[in-house]
Amino acid sequence: MTTVPQDLIAKPREFDIAPDAPLRADLASALTTGGLIRFFVGSTVAAFTLALTFRPYSNVSAFLLMRQDRWLLLVALGLMALCSLRCPERGDFPRLRLRSWLMVAAVLAVVTSAGHFLILSDYDLSRDEQLASFDASIFMKGHIVQPVTGFWRDHSAALNTTYMYPADHRRAWISAYLPLNSVFRALFGLVGLPYLIGPLMTVLGGFALWGCVGRLWPFDHDAKFVALVLYAGSAQIVFAGMTSYAMPDHLALNLCWLWLFLRKTRASDFGALAVGFFATGLHQPLMHPMFVAPFIALLLFERRWTRACLYIVAYGLISAFWLYWPTWMVSLVQESPDAVGPPGLEYMERLIGAVRNRDPMGLPDMVANFLRFIAWQHLLLVPLLLYGIRQYRQNPMILALAGGLVLIAVFMAIALPDQGHGFGYRYFHGLIGNAILLAIYGWKALDRTGERPGLWRALLMRTTVATVVVLMPIQVVMAHNFYAPAALVSRQIDTINADYVVIGGKDAPFAKDLVLNPPTLLRRPIGLLREKLDAGSIAAICASHPSVALFGDRQLMPISAYFAFGDPVAERFNHIFAPRLASAGCNVVPAD
Repeated sequence: MTTVPQDLIAKPREFDIAPDAPLRADLASALTTGGLIRFFVGSTVAAFTLALTFRPYSNVSAFLLMRQDRWLLLVALGLMALCSLRCPERGDFPRLRLRSWLMVAAVLAVVTSAGHFLILSDYDLSRDEQLASFDASIFMKGHIVQPVTGFWRDHSAALNTTYMYPADHRRAWISAYLPLNSVFRALFGLVGLPYLIGPLMTVLGGFALWGCVGRLWPFDHDAKFVALVLYAGSAQIVFAGMTSYAMPDHLALNLCWLWLFLRKTRASDFGALAVGFFATGLHQPLMHPMFVAPFIALLLFERRWTRACLYIVAYGLISAFWLYWPTWMVSLVQESPDAVGPPGLEYMERLIGAVRNRDPMGLPDMVANFLRFIAWQHLLLVPLLLYGIRQYRQNPMILALAGGLVLIAVFMAIALPDQGHGFGYRYFHGLIGNAILLAIYGWKALDRTGERPGLWRALLMRTTVATVVVLMPIQVVMAHNFYAPAALVSRQIDTINADYVVIGGKDAPFAKDLVLNPPTLLRRPIGLLREKLDAGSIAAICASHPSVALFGDRQLMPISAYFAFGDPVAERFNHIFAPRLASAGCNVVPAD
């Protein structure tokens, strides 16, 4: 029998948890305090320059850049300069044990729970947030979809069906998002606490990050300290935890997945696949697979053929299940289950449509998104992240962590460059864990140079204080001012003594999102979108002679004033619309 020499056998390569390799001093010394200041100078100049290229308030990215992010970056520049001034050296960080993480987790839970009410006014501002709560209220009643009855089957568009499954003749309604974020909210909604999902996912993400750091740097206490500071010091994580967005769920489940993946046992692999099933079904089916893909590529690079095949086959099945979900939902919302739904239902059709109709300002929008990401993180996260990526030759795990960020950035630049509402760059939210781990790689590279590591420890402490004491309070005011006007107007709508209230979707910025009805349509007044009221829907609504209020410019003033909206338009349209409603039999009443 011929014996194959051992050195010719293809052996698996282990790089992901390898000891830190020596680093060339010339590369490591590239990041300096002066470099940090130059980074924020460049970001601030880019933000103010980009603001000049946008048409005033042309989209949400433009508005947020001009109203919030450029000023945050300017403040960040000043803080970084102050923190770098005569910065003394300090000794090792304190050793963090699990009790320390529990204390930080408790603070995060309290801040995010209270912030939902005190900062964000207990209000779902964006359509994504609203539909997460909309679907949860359906699931709480044990339904998969909410039946629609009466004339609404043919006129539901007037109720605002944006981002819902379309139907030619509607039997039911539900959002067009995947369901699991709303399922989680529904479970807590059964005890009256749906808003706790964001805080709990934020806490879970912190513990999973602790586990990932423990796998990658099992004996490094500094790494755990840096991870904790960067996680708790991320305003994007904190403020998103106050919302109904699926983004905190994405971050928590991605980090849980990575923690299990790094354990490298058969049981943990199956656990990671179970987590992957839930993570894929949270909101959109592509976010989690794009996070996972670079790690599968890493398995292939390491010649871990069995594990790679397991993940490839499993994610093929997971993706097939969730990609089929819209087809099933369409059969439930259409009057006839066998009817062919309108075009644009399948995810591939949506993707192609998004690419064809992409914003011509896509590149400026993406730059604005990146600047917003910088502005809503700990001051040192992005500089350390970029420096960590530069060490990719030392460890392929760095490429896997960075690969998810690159995939998301490229995909969103092509498909959806304007992120809309959100804190930081919300499409990076599920990968903030990657960013923190890459930042730790950058931190370790600095630490291995031996060039005044005490200076960097002192700088981390100073920038942490600056982030929490100066930047975050400013962001609290910005977040509250962004949510409060719409929350105030929405509560005014709820007090109107009428059967219906008609709102023009373009009468004020995002006025369309004020047309928000409960799934059962039992609450009065029912909101109607003026642009979707045609002759047929007006005749159907007015047949029973209901009272209808027309929402005007005075009622919309809090929103218009915040956005510095132009000339009032609602009254002009209402003046034309009121006679049409009256002639059809409706009783038009004041909106006060």
